[in-house]
Amino acid sequence: MKNLYIMLLFVSGITYCQNISLIKNLDTIYVDFKESATQIKTVLPKDNPGFKRWYIIKFKEKNKDEYLQFNVSDYPSTTRREIGDKSDFRFIKKSYLRKNKKRIISVNFFKKYGVFKSYYEAFEKCKVIYIIDRSEEKNGQIPIYEVSISSSYMMGE
Repeated sequence: MKNLYIMLLFVSGITYCQNISLIKNLDTIYVDFKESATQIKTVLPKDNPGFKRWYIIKFKEKNKDEYLQFNVSDYPSTTRREIGDKSDFRFIKKSYLRKNKKRIISVNFFKKYGVFKSYYEAFEKCKVIYIIDRSEEKNGQIPIYEVSISSSYMMGE
């Protein structure tokens, strides 16, 4: 019984916030990324100027392939490039994720709300987006990358 209680406590501690009304008012959002057939990571050579890597989350919407792309570059925006403020990258511990669990969204969030709502509503007020790259976790340290976002959604469709 004690083990069951501990297991429930652990599972509830890593539950992710999936409510769009809460997410859309945050200034910082963390996207939990676990490389798979629908979550694709591409890392470019280190000497490549501009983009360093990108993360793509793919899913079907209205019988069409849709995606959200998160780009890691030297500067997340032209405004930040002008002032010389580079993209943030750091390693974090799992305790940091537990403290910020209400700011973390998973691929289920994007599947639930779709590309339009995810891109145009949830990220509308968000100033900073980080990718939590679980595929590069080492010794309890998880890298997070500040990213910019784009989507396959076209306003005219």
